[in-house]
Amino acid sequence: MTDRPLSPWRRVLRGVLAVPAALWMVLEEWLWDSLVALTRWVAQLPIFRRLEAAIARLRPYPAMLLFVVPWLLLLPAKLLSFWLLGTGKKLLAVGVFVVAKVIGTAILARLFTLTRPALLQIAWFARLYLWFTGLRDRLYAYVRGLRAYQLARRWLAAARDWARTAWLWLCRR
Repeated sequence: MTDRPLSPWRRVLRGVLAVPAALWMVLEEWLWDSLVALTRWVAQLPIFRRLEAAIARLRPYPAMLLFVVPWLLLLPAKLLSFWLLGTGKKLLAVGVFVVAKVIGTAILARLFTLTRPALLQIAWFARLYLWFTGLRDRLYAYVRGLRAYQLARRWLAAARDWARTAWLWLCRR
């Protein structure tokens, strides 16, 4: 198979989408790593250790059913954000929604970590998981090769270093 040159429209579309995709991936990687670290810390509390051990022992379909729990727990917060939006408190509504999404993502990430072995025993789930991770890995490899992604990573690393330096300077005062 030979590589054909991209049409001008595809080049433009690829260029336009490259920057947001790169920024999204950098943000997602940072958020995921931060949430994994946070949930690992919370999981060290005795009550959560016992709960996690019970979750890790679940059979495949009960483990899958467990993913409804974060949705149910966070539904009131999401409804509150819609109510706030309806009452004109847009910034607060967005804040509540974002916090609910971050907490939900943290819970889902931890649940998936605990239940992945059980879930992968389900044949259709294992096939879907392999397909999705393969697609994700190819997309990430493509975006990581983009100059926009590399620039975004350097910019965020510089911003993080600046914030750390500023924080240390403030703490010394």
